[in-house]
This record gives sequence, C-alpha cells and structure tokens, in this order.
Amino acid sequence: MPRPPRLVFLALAALLPAGCALPPAVTLASLAADGVSYATTGKSVSDHGISAATGNDCALMRPVFTGKAMCQIDSTRGKDVPVETGHAAVARPIAPALATAPAKDRYVQVGSFRDAQNAARAATRYADLKPDVRPVDAGGVRYYRVRVGPLSAPEERALKARLVQGNAKAGAG
Repeated sequence: MPRPPRLVFLALAALLPAGCALPPAVTLASLAADGVSYATTGKSVSDHGISAATGNDCALMRPVFTGKAMCQIDSTRGKDVPVETGHAAVARPIAPALATAPAKDRYVQVGSFRDAQNAARAATRYADLKPDVRPVDAGGVRYYRVRVGPLSAPEERALKARLVQGNAKAGAG
C-alpha cells in the first residue's frame, strides 16, 4: 500500500487551526453566527471580540476590502456611555446593604472617675452603647475611665450632643 505524500499531511495540519477539524454542526453554527453578525454590523464575531479586547474599532477584513488599517481608533466610541475613566470617573455602585451600614470604628470617653462605683453608675447610664470601664494610673492616682463604642459617625455625633446637653443641664442646676 503506497504511503500518502507528506504534502497531504501538511495541508491537513494547516486546516486544523481554521476549525476544519471541528464537527460540521459546530462549523455551520459558527459560519451562521458570522453571517448574521456581518449582515447586521458589518463585522464578524471575531472582529467584535478583538474590538472589545483592544477598545478600538477592529475588523480583520478591513485591510483587504478597503486598504485601511485593521484597527481604527474611534474617538467618538463610548461618548454616550455614562462611565468615564481617570479623574472624572464615576464610582461603581456598591451593594445597598454596604452603602447604608456606616462603619463603627469610633470610641468616646464619657467619664473618668476616682471612685469605681461612680464609674459603674456612669456605665449603666450608657448601657445601650456598650460601655467599658478601665482602671488607669496617672500621676500615682488610680482613675476609672468609662469608654463607649464602637460607634458609627452619626452615633458619635448624637452621643456628643447628648453629653453637651447633659453638661448644660448640670451646670444650670
């Protein structure tokens, strides 16, 4: 039995990357998709993929049919798109749950007492804000500091207003 010439094998090897070795149904579907794409946009599916990857207007057959460059920079492309890049970029939207939950990373000292029982009473007054009583030695004297938190920025502002209002009442009485 005679051996087929090497040229036949080389020709078959050259056709493999072109998709000729794919099942006929896949090849026909690909050709149909390209045909529909060409009919509606003037570009193949591959052209659209290359355009998306490069950000330019690319068409593989443009140099053959028109003599122009394969990819053209389109300065009007994306003008109608509301998202921009660089210093004028629009921030990407974040999940609503994350957008509405402010960070709780603030602590406020609501009192410092020499008597531990006074510190405990102050802690009960602010029980809804997770108070923490810590002994601190300063200048040879023990103090008990009452700190609340963690709080969000709005909670911190509300607490400071509450403290100012409480101090104003104490000073007026």
